[in-house]
Amino acid sequence: MVETSFDEKKTGYAPAEQGSGPILSSSSSSTENRYEPSYPVSGHYYGEMIVPDPGRSALDLRVDIDAHHAHSPVMHRVSGDIYQLYNSPLEGEKAVYQESWVVDTPAVKWSSCEVVIEGSVRYYRSEYPPINVRIIIPWSSQGIGQAEVTFTTVGTSTHTVYCCNKVCDAFRSVTLEVDVCQSMNKPPLLPSYDTHAHSHRPADLPKWNLTIEEAYNSAGIAMTVNPTHSIIDDSTNPVWNNAELHDAMETYFSQYPGIWPKWHVWCLLASSHELPGVAGIMFDWSVKPPGRQGIAVFRNHPWFADLPSSALAHETEAAAMRTFLFCYVHEIGHAFNLLHSWQKSRANPPQRDRPDALSWMNYPYRYDHRNGLNAFWSNFCFRFDDEELIHLRHGDRNTVILGGEPLVEGAALSTIPEVTEGPIQFLVRSKGYFHFMEPVILELKVKNVSDTPMSLATELNPEFGGVLLHIQRPDGHTMIYEPLLCKMGEPEIRELPPGGRHCQNIQVSFGRHGHYFDEPGLYRIRAVYQGLGEVFIPSDIHHVRIGYPLSREEDRAAQTFYSQITGMALYLGGSDSPFLKAGMDYLRTMAEKFQESPVGAHLSLILAQNLAHPFHRITDGKRFIYRQANPEEALVLTNRAAKQHEQDETTFQNITYHHLARTKATLLATLGRKREAVQELKELIEYLGGRGVKRDILDEINAYAKKLTL
Repeated sequence: MVETSFDEKKTGYAPAEQGSGPILSSSSSSTENRYEPSYPVSGHYYGEMIVPDPGRSALDLRVDIDAHHAHSPVMHRVSGDIYQLYNSPLEGEKAVYQESWVVDTPAVKWSSCEVVIEGSVRYYRSEYPPINVRIIIPWSSQGIGQAEVTFTTVGTSTHTVYCCNKVCDAFRSVTLEVDVCQSMNKPPLLPSYDTHAHSHRPADLPKWNLTIEEAYNSAGIAMTVNPTHSIIDDSTNPVWNNAELHDAMETYFSQYPGIWPKWHVWCLLASSHELPGVAGIMFDWSVKPPGRQGIAVFRNHPWFADLPSSALAHETEAAAMRTFLFCYVHEIGHAFNLLHSWQKSRANPPQRDRPDALSWMNYPYRYDHRNGLNAFWSNFCFRFDDEELIHLRHGDRNTVILGGEPLVEGAALSTIPEVTEGPIQFLVRSKGYFHFMEPVILELKVKNVSDTPMSLATELNPEFGGVLLHIQRPDGHTMIYEPLLCKMGEPEIRELPPGGRHCQNIQVSFGRHGHYFDEPGLYRIRAVYQGLGEVFIPSDIHHVRIGYPLSREEDRAAQTFYSQITGMALYLGGSDSPFLKAGMDYLRTMAEKFQESPVGAHLSLILAQNLAHPFHRITDGKRFIYRQANPEEALVLTNRAAKQHEQDETTFQNITYHHLARTKATLLATLGRKREAVQELKELIEYLGGRGVKRDILDEINAYAKKLTL
C-alpha cells in the first residue's frame, strides 16, 4: 500500500478547464445518435463511496470517451484508482492507495443530457469474481454534473456506489520543477516551438505552440511547471558524471521527506555530461526505492547550439528548438515508465516492438536511418502513440506515477530468435568464470562479416537503448538487465570494413532490479543488438559461472556486498556522495581484505578511477569541489590491482587490463613521472600484442603515449 496525504490528494489537481478548446467529434460504439455537451465529458473525476459504507473509500475516475483536448485522440476507455480513507489523530483525514482498474472496451450510450458508460472491470493486481461498472454522467448548460459510479458483482446484488465530481479535463496531474546551472542560465531555459516553424512536418499538422506543458496536456497529463528555478553555481566545473548527478538528485529529494511515490518530477538543466554525446538522462536510481524521480538535460550539447535567445529566425534555430523540446518530453516520458519505441517487448505484459513509431519515445535517427532525420520529422505529429497514451492515462497507478514500480520484468530466452547468418555478427564474451562477489564484466562485439563496408551504431552500453541483455539465473528464472539510467544522445556511427569489429566492456553486476549475479552457479546470457532501422541481431548464448564462497569470511561478507547501497556505488564506478558513504566504505574494506584475489583487484581499479578525478557536490546553490583528486592513493590501488593480475592473468580481460594500465599511466603523468608513464604504456603494447590484440588498438595506445611526453 502507498500512503498519500488526503489534503494533497484533493488539492493536487488543476481546476477544471471546461470549454477551453474546440470539441472533436468522437464515434460511439453503442449508438448512432451522438449528442455532444458544450464541454468534454472526458477527464478526471474524484469522489467518495456513498454505498454501502459512506466515506470508507474514495475513487479517482478517468473517463476517456470524447476529446478532452483539441489535438489529442480519444482512447475509448475508463479507469480508476481506489483509496481507503481513514482519520489520523495527528494528520486528519488520510487516503491509502489500494488498487487500480480499467475497462478496456466500454459500451457508451449518449442521450440529450447524459452519457451512460458500462463495461467489465479488469483489475491490474487483484482477482475478483467478474465485476461490471455502470457510470452515469449528466450535463447541462452549466457544465458537467456529478458522475455516479456503480460496481456490481456479476450474478449477485452486491454493489458499491461512488459519487465523483469532475476535477479537470486531463486524466492525471503532475508538477515539474526545473533547476538551472548558472553556466546555462540564459534563454531559453524551457522550449517553446511553433509546429509550423520548420518545413519538414506533416502536411496536415495543426499549427499550435508546443511547450513541455502543452505536449503533456495533449497527452492527457496536466503538467504544471514551477515558475521558480533554483540557480546552481557550477563555475568550478560545468561537466557532470553519473555519480555527481546521482548525488544531486539525492540532495534535491532529501529536502522533501514526504511519502513516495508522488506526482512530481525534477529536472536539472546542466551544461555537459562527461560523455559529450549525451543530451539527456532519466535517473532510475535512488539509495532506497523508488526510482524514476528525475531527469537531466545538457543544454551545451551540439543539438542545441543554435537555440535562439528570442523568437525563431530561421529553420536552423527551429530545428534546435524542436530537438530541445523533444529531449525534455522524451526523458520525462521515461520517468512515467515509457520504454523506447523499439523496446516495447520488455514491458509487462510484453507488447510488440514498434521501431517505426512516430512517437516522442522513438529516436528520430532510428525511424528511417536511410533517409535521415527528415523522414521522422516530416511525419511526426508531436504525440505519443496510442499504446503509450493508454499507459499514461489508464495504466496501473504504480507503474505510471513518479517513483513507482518498474514496468519491465523479464522474458524467456526462448522468445529471442535463434542466431542466423547475416551481414552483422553480435557476440558476447567474458572470462567465463568469476569468483563469488567479483564484478561481472561482459565484452560485447559487433562485427561486419559481409564483403562490403557497413555503417553501424557502435554504442553498446545498454544505457543508450541499443543493446538488450537476457540473463537466465541458475534457478531458471530469466531477467532482462535494466541499467539505472537511460541516456539520449548522438548515435556513435562507425564504418566497419569487411571483417571490421567494435568491442566494448560492460559491467552488469548491478542494475534496476538489484544484483544480477548474487548466487553461485551457471548463468546463460544472450544479448540482442538493436541497430539503426530494423536491425535486430541476437547473439549466441554465453555461459558465465559464479563460484561458491571459498571461506566463511567470504560468505559473511556477501550479506553487505549484495546490498542496494553497495551495488549503487559499484554501478556508478565509485562515488563520494554522503548518501553512498556506507557502500563506498564497504567497497574499500573489501578491496583491502581480498586484495590477493580478482575481487579485490577489480574493486581496487574502480576505487582508483574514482579517486583520479575530483568529486563535486551542490550545497546552498553552489557546486563545489567536495573531494580533490587523489592521484597518489589512486596509484597505490592500481599497483595493487596490477600485482594481482601478474599473479593470475585471468583476473582482467584485455579491455579491462587496458583501462587499468592506461589509468596507471595517466596517474604517473599527473604526478610528473612521465618517463614511467610512457614505459607503462610500452609494456601494455607489448603485453596486448602478445595476446593478439589488433594493430589499430596498439597504434592508438602508442599515440597516447606520445601525447604524455608533450
